[in-house]
Amino acid sequence: MPRAVDVTASSPLQLKRGVQFGYGLVTACYMATGITALAVAGYFLSEHSSPKRETIVTTNVIKSLFVAGSFIILVSFVGIIGVLAPLKRKKWLVAYICLQVVTIIVETGVGIWLWSRTLDINDLYGFNWRSLWSDEMKMSYQDDYKCCGYLNPHDSPVLSSDSCRNADASSFGCTLFVHNFALDSLSYIYTYVFSFVFVDVVAMLSGMVVLTIRNDEERLRWSRANSIFKSMKGGHGGFATKDDDHIYRNNYEDSYAWMTPNALTTYPH
Repeated sequence: MPRAVDVTASSPLQLKRGVQFGYGLVTACYMATGITALAVAGYFLSEHSSPKRETIVTTNVIKSLFVAGSFIILVSFVGIIGVLAPLKRKKWLVAYICLQVVTIIVETGVGIWLWSRTLDINDLYGFNWRSLWSDEMKMSYQDDYKCCGYLNPHDSPVLSSDSCRNADASSFGCTLFVHNFALDSLSYIYTYVFSFVFVDVVAMLSGMVVLTIRNDEERLRWSRANSIFKSMKGGHGGFATKDDDHIYRNNYEDSYAWMTPNALTTYPH
């Protein structure tokens, strides 16, 4: 069975180009999700903020995107550092996979939470309109959609709005417009979040593949080294131990070099 590594005298363990390309592509996509989170947060926290947007995605949520994006980029670098020398940096690869699991759990939870908010829009945003939103937020709906109040002009309106000053028997509330805006916005957001989760899962699996290749290669090399020691001991049998190491080191100093990872790479396949 072909090995998924290229072994040379100058490199203890070098992955095949196909494996490197696949891992690099997935890691780049994963890092891109973090960069996207930072870009979206920066976009909304700049001059593109609006009272209407803040009724759906608050400033605290936007700020949390900075934290999430920075965390994802940091995890990406952990994976890159680990794959540059997988035989020596097993802990980096393990940390990369564990951090991926944390990212997947958090993003899945956020996606489910956002989706659940679309199931109870009427009560949720009715309460927000009456108790939490500022007059500026309410006016952003009343002025844009020429409505007044939530259910009707008597349901917690902002009377300074033009649409409420001119309210009459035919005036209507902003309920439908709030629902549609919230539903559209939340649907886009949780769809993107779940797409990020998909990228995270693929990135985690690629890390697991590299870790498996790394572990298989390590087992192969130490198995080969023990076979060499067995042949040098002339039928002694068993695997090399620390005592064997002490006994044979002086007599077989040149051959002992086979136990080092760099020297193992020169052994013929």
